[in-house]
Amino acid sequence: ALAAKEAHIKKELAAQVEAGKLTRAEKLTLVEQVGDKIAALNDEIADAEKDKKPVKLKKLKVMLTKAEERRKLLESITAQPPHLLKFEREIGKLRVELRPLTKLEDNAKGRLLTLKETTAISRKDEIIEEIQDFEWKSRDWFEDDESLDIRIENCRSKANAQDKQASRSKKSSSSSSYSAAGGSSKWGSKATTKFVTPGAKRATSKPKAKKTPGGVFAAMMGDSSDSD
Repeated sequence: ALAAKEAHIKKELAAQVEAGKLTRAEKLTLVEQVGDKIAALNDEIADAEKDKKPVKLKKLKVMLTKAEERRKLLESITAQPPHLLKFEREIGKLRVELRPLTKLEDNAKGRLLTLKETTAISRKDEIIEEIQDFEWKSRDWFEDDESLDIRIENCRSKANAQDKQASRSKKSSSSSSYSAAGGSSKWGSKATTKFVTPGAKRATSKPKAKKTPGGVFAAMMGDSSDSD
């Protein structure tokens, strides 16, 4: 039954919270939810005291204590990194292929390109489009744009760090090779006569849907013990 499945999912999500397996976005969402619940309970307690309803007041205070304990638990959790993209491995392979092409394009600015260079740079645009497709195909069920954007940005940040590291390593290696060869360059011996002008087409980002707050995690936990 649907109700049984929902109860099972809530139980698993509650266990995830207890184990501290929350991303930063999930943690912030749940802390905000329980904070709103505490504010609402304080208002209800004030009304119960004003109306002199001791039974209701006692029940509300128990709920408030539980909610405050839940907030302390959530605030004590060390947020985990965003979940990996489904196709992060495929994206990584494409980025490895992309690095030398990006460098080629940067070094070619201000001069004519050979036919071989132009063909290589045209492949660069195809790779960028393939990466974007893999990023969007990594969307989980019921995942909103905001959550997906966070995971995509995390993937890109790691890739940028790897690119910088690879660039530093290559520069160090090239410098050593250059010194050992007495200052000779491997690019100086080969000449070509066939040139074309650069005109590689830039890939464009796919339009995004309107962002919606929260996500399936927050929705399922909204009426669970995390907000009681």
